[in-house]
Amino acid sequence: MLIKALCDYADKQETSSIPEGFAEQDIHYRIILSEDGELKNILPFNEPKIIKDKKGNDKIVEVPRKAILPVRTQKTCIDSNTIEHRSLYIFGLNFDKDGFSPDDEKNKARKSHNAFVQHELEFFDGIDSTACQAYRKFIENWNPENEFNNPLLKELGKNYKGAYFGFSIGTESNYLESDPQFLEKYQTYNCEKNENKKDEVLSVCGILGEKGTTARLHDKIKFPGGQTSGCQLVCMNDTAFESYGKTQSYNSNVSEQAMKKYTEVFNKLLSDKTHYCTLGDMVLIWFAVKKDDSAECSIFSALLGNSPDKDTDRQIETIMKYARSGYTTDKESIDALIADNKVDFYIAGLTPNASRICQKFMYKGSFGEMLKNLIKHQSDMMINENNIHPLYFSGIARQLISPKSSNEKVPPPLMSAIILAALNNTKYPDSLLATVIRRVKTDSDDDKNTYIKLNDTRAGIIKACLNRKYNKEEITMSWNVENKNPAYLCGGLFAIYEKIQQESSGGNLNRTIKDAYFASACSRPSSVFPKLAKLAQNHMRKLGDAAEIYYNKMIGDIMSELEGEFPSMLSLDDQGRFIVGYYQMNKKLYTSNKGE
Repeated sequence: MLIKALCDYADKQETSSIPEGFAEQDIHYRIILSEDGELKNILPFNEPKIIKDKKGNDKIVEVPRKAILPVRTQKTCIDSNTIEHRSLYIFGLNFDKDGFSPDDEKNKARKSHNAFVQHELEFFDGIDSTACQAYRKFIENWNPENEFNNPLLKELGKNYKGAYFGFSIGTESNYLESDPQFLEKYQTYNCEKNENKKDEVLSVCGILGEKGTTARLHDKIKFPGGQTSGCQLVCMNDTAFESYGKTQSYNSNVSEQAMKKYTEVFNKLLSDKTHYCTLGDMVLIWFAVKKDDSAECSIFSALLGNSPDKDTDRQIETIMKYARSGYTTDKESIDALIADNKVDFYIAGLTPNASRICQKFMYKGSFGEMLKNLIKHQSDMMINENNIHPLYFSGIARQLISPKSSNEKVPPPLMSAIILAALNNTKYPDSLLATVIRRVKTDSDDDKNTYIKLNDTRAGIIKACLNRKYNKEEITMSWNVENKNPAYLCGGLFAIYEKIQQESSGGNLNRTIKDAYFASACSRPSSVFPKLAKLAQNHMRKLGDAAEIYYNKMIGDIMSELEGEFPSMLSLDDQGRFIVGYYQMNKKLYTSNKGE
């Protein structure tokens, strides 16, 4: 489904002007050679690009420019390209804190440079243009053993490692890859290579439905978090994946044409921040199947927490206004946000797995329907009516891990289930509720932050999980006197006991009943609340008569609903109700004080 969607998206884009056998390649520096092949200079080959900063303002950064070079090798072993761009092959030198050296444990620098020299001298033999002859002379004269202290390389310093290089002859703009004699020979070479394919397999493409050459190997994707050389979406490299005598990617039945389409557009999506983001160990990509999907992708990107522009920021404000009002189905309101609400919108969650890309989930729906579901998701997760900013998936993820952990991440299967529930307006996974309850019971507030244990996001997650699970608005935005659930009432009662304790001590407590008893009260109320009731009566004696009457009435109202008995054990769902009851009563008590 993903490959077909990418091919459909590619068909809507402008036809690539890159000739067959060539591909775009990022180039950071241009190596300037004299006509005699002498290394004259190494110059940056960048261009300015406008991006959005965290506040949505335009920011200009320098990015590598693109060069149209012969198709790059897909092999992971040592294999040189025609007109090489990798520093290790060109210069045969490693760089570390001690400087430049051809030495390494596996002798890779020397092997790479030797492969480069052999391949390029063989290919450029017989081309007598000035540019190609200068390139040959450079290769023949360059000896890594004599270039440890080359001033041009030393000036690059740490930028040398990971940089890609292009060649220019005489001037920066006289590119080697544009030389007419080189192009003529390479086109002939490429045609002969295609005609001499002995392992060509013809079949009906499972993506395009046309008969053509089946791709034996799929081009690599520059995937965030994957191998620097690239990852493959389709890859069979073990006999366990073979069937009917078909080896490698012949099992996938994807034609060369379809393979080129989807890999090219996949790489383009991953180079545009409005089409992808990283969420823990998972990468999300998204696109609308139309020529210009910038409007749709900007809105979705902003809902994921990426910096919006001013127009998108206004649309997000409108979305949050609908969410606060409980909006779900007003079609005209969606049309006002964006006109093309019927366009197909795709979202995929992917993770790198060694040299391969693993698909975790795939979503397809109309943009309008998806946006309505995300507004409903924001509404369900909201527990504070004053919220004006969306709750991002990254914000949910942060509440599911220990605040003391520096490297813990939400497992991709759980994150995928949360995202799909939001996109499809379905029940949230039970593991989401279990995880956030565990965090509330085990985490502790500190002196600098009193909202670690329980905050708007955690309470909102519990509210959303329970309301969707039982398909009704059981839990409202604030304390609900009509909610007679014993667990909910116990949570509210715990908040009252805590407030009494704090008032009686003047707020000078190092440890409250929440620190000592919250987890056990949440699980086994009957074993804790009798003790808390006695403590509360002792604390109230230190308060004035008016306060004592006020709190006794609140306690009496809840105890009458509980009929004087506390539940012995609370299920996971009831523990969630207890937590939300505590949170909402606590908010009510402190809000009331502020209003007095």
